[in-house]
Amino acid sequence: MPTAYIDTFARDHLPRIDQQPEFLFELPGLQYPAQLNSATELLDRHIREGRGDRPCIQAPGVRWTYGDLQDKANRIANVLVEEMGLVRGNRVLLRAPNTPMLAACWFAVIKAGGIAVATMPLLRANELHAIIERHVSGTRFAIADSQRS
Repeated sequence: MPTAYIDTFARDHLPRIDQQPEFLFELPGLQYPAQLNSATELLDRHIREGRGDRPCIQAPGVRWTYGDLQDKANRIANVLVEEMGLVRGNRVLLRAPNTPMLAACWFAVIKAGGIAVATMPLLRANELHAIIERHVSGTRFAIADSQRS
């Protein structure tokens, strides 16, 4: 199966092909290219189609448009790739409560070609350790909310 990933950990740990579900994309609305970045479809498409100034995320004290979210995600993605050396397929641990900035970080990881491994801040050390060992072991990337983690 072709992949754009340089780090193939995720693909290498999928179930055998005979154990995977059969994906049917026969409906016109389900036609996708062989390679698809979900951040492009979920975020960048709105900018491209002229909805950049529409509200996208609202939380107490925060109101971001699609353009605001895209700007933040692009900046974070740039740091991950240009300054930290993230390559397509690297896993990134996200440790924060559900906040607008966590959403921006998730989009950034996906835009950069990484795999976001989000964790809940209520997890205890034992539970977090198991997730890190199984899903993030071997990577050096983590984004954490130091105020709440």
